[in-house]
Amino acid sequence: MFTLIILYLIPLKIKDNTLDINYDLEYVNKNYTTEVYLLGNNNFLVKAELLMSEENTSDKIKEILAYLTIGSKKELPNGLRAVIPQNTTILDVNIDGKLATIDFSEDLFSGSQELEERMIEAIVYSVTSLSDIDNIKIKVKGVYVGILPKTRKMLPDSLNKNFGINKVYDIDNRNDINKVVVYYLNRISNNNYYVPVTKYVNDSRDKIKIIIDNLSTNYLYDTNLMSFLNQNAKLVNYALEDDVMILNFNEHLFNNDNILEEVRYSISYSVFDNYDVDTVLLEVNGKEIERISKNNVSK
Repeated sequence: MFTLIILYLIPLKIKDNTLDINYDLEYVNKNYTTEVYLLGNNNFLVKAELLMSEENTSDKIKEILAYLTIGSKKELPNGLRAVIPQNTTILDVNIDGKLATIDFSEDLFSGSQELEERMIEAIVYSVTSLSDIDNIKIKVKGVYVGILPKTRKMLPDSLNKNFGINKVYDIDNRNDINKVVVYYLNRISNNNYYVPVTKYVNDSRDKIKIIIDNLSTNYLYDTNLMSFLNQNAKLVNYALEDDVMILNFNEHLFNNDNILEEVRYSISYSVFDNYDVDTVLLEVNGKEIERISKNNVSK
C-alpha cells in the first residue's frame, strides 16, 4: 500500500521501457533579519539583528512584538532581555499606508514605572525599522494611549523615531536645546551591540559636529558605553550634497591605515538617524576612503 501511495504522488514518465521520475523540488529560504531593540546593560536599549520569517506586514509586526515580550517563545541573544510585560497580547494590528495602529491588551502597562517609557521606545524603534512602516499609534483595548499611566508622560498622536530612545538630558537651561542621536557600543556576553542614545544638549551647532565630538571625547556618561573613534580625530569639513553626507577627517580617523569597523558603524548609524541621507562618504584629508549606503549598512 505504501509503495502505491508513493507512486501515485510522484509524477512518472515511461520512455524506452525505462522509468523517469520527475522531481520538482524547490528550496525557498524565507528567513531574513530585522532590527529589534532589546534591553542590555543598565536598561539601555541595544540594536539586535534577529531572524524573522513572516512576510505580511501585520505578521512582521506581531513577530517583532513577540521578540519584545517577556516569556514569549522567541529566543533572545545571551544577555539581552525583552521589555513588554509578560502575558501582553496583541488584539489587532491595522495598517494604513505607512502607519501601523497596534491594539494591546491591558497588560501592556503592568510593568515597572522605570521601564514604561523604555518599552514605548523599544516598540517604536523596532516596528519602524520595517521599511514599510514610518509611524505607529498605540491602543489598549481599543482606546488610544495619549498619556503613559505611571510616568504621566504625554505621547504624540503618531509615534516615530523622533520620540527618541535611551534619552539623556545634558542641559542646564532652555536655550539652544538640540536633540542628537549618537550611537555607542556596548559589549554584552562577548558580543558588540550598537546603542542609540538621544541626547538633549545646550548646543546650537550642526548635529554632525556634536556627533563627532561625542564619539571622540574621553568622557562617556556611562562606563558600559564605548566609542572607538580616536580622540585626536577631527572633522575638517563636511557637506550635504543631494542624499550624501560627505565627512572629511584628518588622518586620525585611521587606525593602522584602516578605519575600524566600530568607528565606521558608529558614525554612519548616527548620521542616518539624524539626517535624511542615503549615503555617508568618508574622506581623509580630502581623499575618498569609503562610501557607506544606508540600505547596505548592517550589523
